[in-house]
Amino acid sequence: MGHKAISGQYHRSRSCEHVHHSRRQHSRSLDPRPRDNYSYNNSSQHNYSDSRKRPRSPDRRHQNTEIFNSYDRSSRIMSFGDGRPKDATSYERHPLASTSGAEKHRAPPNALHLHENAENYANASYGNDMSNMSNYRSHYYQPQSRYEHPIKGTSYERRRLPLASRQEFSSNPRSLQHKSAPLLKPRFNNNQTIPELIQITHANLAALTPGATAAFWNKVSKQITSGRNAPDSRLSNHHKELGSHLNQIFEHTQNTLSLFNAKDLSQTIYSMAKPVDVLRKNYGRRHGCGEDIIGTMSSRLLNRDLTPKKELFRSFAFASRDKIDQLDARGLSNIAYAYALLGNVPDFDDGSDLFDLIATQAARRRAEFNAQGISNIAWAYATVGKSHPLLFEAMGDQVVALKHLGEFIPQELSILVWAYATAGVRHSKLFEKMANHVVRLDVMYGFKPQHLSNTVWAYATVCINHPKLFEAVANHIVKSDSLDRFDPQALSNTAWAYATTGFNHPKLFETVANHIVESDNLDRFYPQALSNAVWAYATAGINHRKLFEKVANHIVESSSLDRFNPQNLANTVWAYATAQVSHPKLFQKVSKYAIHRKEEFDSQAVANLLWSYATMGITDKHLFLSFVPTAANLVDCYNNQELANIAWAYAVVGVDAPSLFNETFIKKCVEKKGVFKRENLCQLYQWHLRQSKKKSKAGLPLEILDRSHEAFISVDPTVSKLQDDVVAQLSSIGLDPKEEVLMDSGYRLDAIVKVNGKTVGIEVDGPSHFIGKSRSPTGSTILKRRQVPSIDDIELVSVPYWEWDKLDKDEVKEQEYLRNLLGL
Repeated sequence: MGHKAISGQYHRSRSCEHVHHSRRQHSRSLDPRPRDNYSYNNSSQHNYSDSRKRPRSPDRRHQNTEIFNSYDRSSRIMSFGDGRPKDATSYERHPLASTSGAEKHRAPPNALHLHENAENYANASYGNDMSNMSNYRSHYYQPQSRYEHPIKGTSYERRRLPLASRQEFSSNPRSLQHKSAPLLKPRFNNNQTIPELIQITHANLAALTPGATAAFWNKVSKQITSGRNAPDSRLSNHHKELGSHLNQIFEHTQNTLSLFNAKDLSQTIYSMAKPVDVLRKNYGRRHGCGEDIIGTMSSRLLNRDLTPKKELFRSFAFASRDKIDQLDARGLSNIAYAYALLGNVPDFDDGSDLFDLIATQAARRRAEFNAQGISNIAWAYATVGKSHPLLFEAMGDQVVALKHLGEFIPQELSILVWAYATAGVRHSKLFEKMANHVVRLDVMYGFKPQHLSNTVWAYATVCINHPKLFEAVANHIVKSDSLDRFDPQALSNTAWAYATTGFNHPKLFETVANHIVESDNLDRFYPQALSNAVWAYATAGINHRKLFEKVANHIVESSSLDRFNPQNLANTVWAYATAQVSHPKLFQKVSKYAIHRKEEFDSQAVANLLWSYATMGITDKHLFLSFVPTAANLVDCYNNQELANIAWAYAVVGVDAPSLFNETFIKKCVEKKGVFKRENLCQLYQWHLRQSKKKSKAGLPLEILDRSHEAFISVDPTVSKLQDDVVAQLSSIGLDPKEEVLMDSGYRLDAIVKVNGKTVGIEVDGPSHFIGKSRSPTGSTILKRRQVPSIDDIELVSVPYWEWDKLDKDEVKEQEYLRNLLGL
């Protein structure tokens, strides 16, 4: 129905090209691709994925445990909570890479961060063979620690205190220091509180062995992260003294570090790293209380800016380097996991780093790793952004070599594929084996919502479309009684994954959209979750009006968009433009904030934002003029599609930008001439027409102009029933219309007629020439209406579909309408 000017809409989301391209910024996937992921990481202060790469899977989400529900400042009594893990997403935290023009997806929330079985893995004993997993089922049984259950005759046993001594200790723990009894080797149990652990350890400090030191930190770490065993209120008056004792234990640990064997060293590092996230979260409330227990822990482990103490953990790294050959699979995994929690990759003077050494050793001992060890070490490397080929290949091959994956619990399966996807490692055999294993399961009820979400996100991120896996996951979700257990990021990442792979499951999209629409409000949704959700539906070609309306209204009613980063803003308007959903107030609000923060936009965000406004026919000249300097500074960063989109957008809006469209821009186009697609060439040709009309020196060189002109005129015309009806009535009133006429400009007109000796072009504008169900013309329609009269020197009139429909197929009315339109 006339020449359809190319809108420049991104289609990369359905191909792997956009996923890998988007990894320019780690999450930009989840990249859900609009950005993160993976990451897709919301709450972490240390985001190690390239922020531009994923749905951005993706800010990484951390599961932190609230240790203090309350703190009585007068008595300084700490009250421990129930220890329930809380997901504080980095989703502004980490999908899903460039895609169809949407944000490069960031990695999804890393609910795997504090792996719920990591502690069990750190404490449990397991054999050297992957097939020997009898001790590993720690997710069903209370973890068995060598420190908690000493064998008779081994060290760390302690005589039971006489009843009188125990009673005296209960009322005054300091009394033990003054006893003349010989020092005892401490033995710890699960019933002891942190103050009791400190008191016992300090009383025996002179005789404390490395094993006992490791056991102490293991117990303290578990209580801080789980909230078990609240301190006895009778000890509250001695918190300051206990803080001093804890400081001495810290000093003792560091001073005796060279005496630790490999197992004790890995246990101590793990135990000190694990509470860091919890202490970060609660340190604000404890500020100024550095002399009590928690204040001391915070001051010894964290700097004022809440980053881990570099020198402390660097000393542990050097000690680990010296014992690297003695570490077993569990020790290697624990140390890597610990430093990933800290967000730290310690380096050495020879240019290597701790993770390089661990990878080499782990690859050698890969047969010793059990399921949890493999998933934990892979998670650690992906989290710190170390895509170590040797390690990932070794662990992947080890999993593939197993006869079955029955020893992997759902969380470990999802962690493993998440890690490979986040690290950008496409181990096809591993992904195939994992998918086939999941598909063969009778039921998937062991998979929590985040396990499902992270799994499909991982496959989409590495561009592996396993239809049976996606079908099984979608069917399981649809059959669920409710999606209330899915957090916002899991919902958006799931939709992102299905949209990215192009797997069509209408019932899944309908179920997810209805759940979001029926939510009381969207306050729980982080900005990335919102942008990823609408991005996914736009990419999948599903125009769920109620979903788009609810999200737009929520954004408009928000008091501020400060929590939206530039990628979120660009992805959101991109989705509405792609889905052709008109919401003027949304675009007005985003424009205001985008102008204010224009310097924060990267190349993809700039291209997507400007393309979206032009596509919607919103000729916001203030927005486009404001972005000229930013767009010009990023010319060297644009890919072929971004170059074409920006040029086309400025042509639609009609804004001159000589500082942007200069020799540098043309040179960049020449560099990309071999990779421009047909739609890119059509966009550039339309921009060139405007530049030529303005007599600008910046235009396409012949080597690109000829190709772009050929691409523009070679678009096959389409003729609709509406166009046939209009042409028939033109003939009925005595005119001789010519259809699908190619003009000198390169545009095709639906029809041309001679009226009083003058040539008049007629465009029959059907619904596709307008935004959704509105009567606002698209950017392509606006550009054509402007360029044809200007370049071809011909009057152009429009027959809108809604005006023709009002005539109710009455030929007399139709003919009268055309006479009035043409002035006959």
